Amino acid sequence: MQSIFGFYYVVGLLGHMGWPRRRGLFSSEAVIDSLILDSTIDQMIDWSASIGACRPNIALQIIASMFRDMDWDSKEALDIDTEISNLKKQWVERGNNSNPREAVKPVKFSKTSKVISMKQLKHKDIQHALEVYCYESLFWGLVNSDGFRTYYSTNEKRQREQMPEYKKAGLAVDYIPTLDQILKEGEEILKGYEKEVRPLSPIPQKLIDDALSLGIKVN
Repeated sequence: MQSIFGFYYVVGLLGHMGWPRRRGLFSSEAVIDSLILDSTIDQMIDWSASIGACRPNIALQIIASMFRDMDWDSKEALDIDTEISNLKKQWVERGNNSNPREAVKPVKFSKTSKVISMKQLKHKDIQHALEVYCYESLFWGLVNSDGFRTYYSTNEKRQREQMPEYKKAGLAVDYIPTLDQILKEGEEILKGYEKEVRPLSPIPQKLIDDALSLGIKVN
């Protein structure tokens, strides 16, 4: 994969919340609270899954962009039926297929450190990991459209109830977006990506045909 959708989203949301920040008064090192980073990655997973579940055409464009150099007419081209079968096995092994965050199971940075430097976040291995989380979440949403809506509604209610705890813990959570809001904001994020990075790729006919054969509603 040669794209940075996951990294772009995470860095953008962190910036909106005022991160990174200097480690100390006399330090120029830019760091991010690891709990904030974990929460931001979870939100990125929700965002990506929402696109797969509710905006399948855009999801396929993102997948095409992730593999922009692929020859879609070759035998080696990505087969999403096979890819989804492999991913489903991983999600089952991870113990939860009804929640994109648990299905994707991102690394929790807060388990190993209180802060992570911006330099570390920009490391190619972490950028790649964020892109894998984004990629898996897109597919999770594509094959769990109804399940995502149920998940998001339940999670939105739970998060609203926990708002006082978030504020007490110092987490910069201004509000909990509805599904319509996360979709609208997600589309704005992609417009920013296209303006600042590069336009999304057109959807290859093979991807469209594969999606239709799996019952994915593509316009």
